[in-house]
Amino acid sequence: DGRASGIGRRQPEEPRLVVLYDTSGSMDSYGRFFLSFAFALRRVIKRVEIFAFNTTLVRVTRMVAPAAIAQSLERLAAGVPDWSGGTRIGACLAAFVAEYRETMVGRNTTVVLLSDGLDHGDTALLERAMRELRERAKIIIWLNPLLGDPRYRPEAAGMRAALPFVDHFGPAHNLESLEKLLRFVRQ
Repeated sequence: DGRASGIGRRQPEEPRLVVLYDTSGSMDSYGRFFLSFAFALRRVIKRVEIFAFNTTLVRVTRMVAPAAIAQSLERLAAGVPDWSGGTRIGACLAAFVAEYRETMVGRNTTVVLLSDGLDHGDTALLERAMRELRERAKIIIWLNPLLGDPRYRPEAAGMRAALPFVDHFGPAHNLESLEKLLRFVRQ
C-alpha cells in the first residue's frame, strides 16, 4: 500500500502569505520598519508575495532583496507611483482582487494588510474587495500602527468598512507587535 510510505498521497499545499503594504504619506514614518519586516518574512516563509499600494497597486516582490534593504527601499520609492502620496485602499484592493484573487488567494493563504486605514477613496469599493478576500483567504490580518496608541479608535471610514472582514486587528508600532504576527502566519 503506497499510503504508508506517502506514495500516491498529495502533499498539503504550503500556506501562502500575501502582504499588502500602504506606502501613502501617513505611513511614511513606518516605511523602513515595515518593509524590513516584510523582507524578513521572505527569508523565513517560502511563498510570500509583497504588494505596495497608495493610489495604485504595485507588485513589489521581485523588487525587494532581503539582504539589501536600503537599495530595495530606493528601488521601491522610484518604482511605486505616488509613494508618500494619497491613499485609495478600496481601489487598490479591488485591483488586487481582480488580478490576483484566483492565483494568489486560497484556503491556505494568509493576507496581511499593513495600513492606518486612512482612505481617501470609495469605502463601498473597499468593503466589496474585503468581502471577496474574506470568501477566499484562510485568514485576514490588518496591522495598524495607530493601534499602538491607547487613545486610538478605528473611526476612519476605511477602517470601519474593512474591520467586519478582518480575523485579527492588531497594532504594528514596534517589533513586539510585529512578532505577534508570526503566531498567526504559522497557523
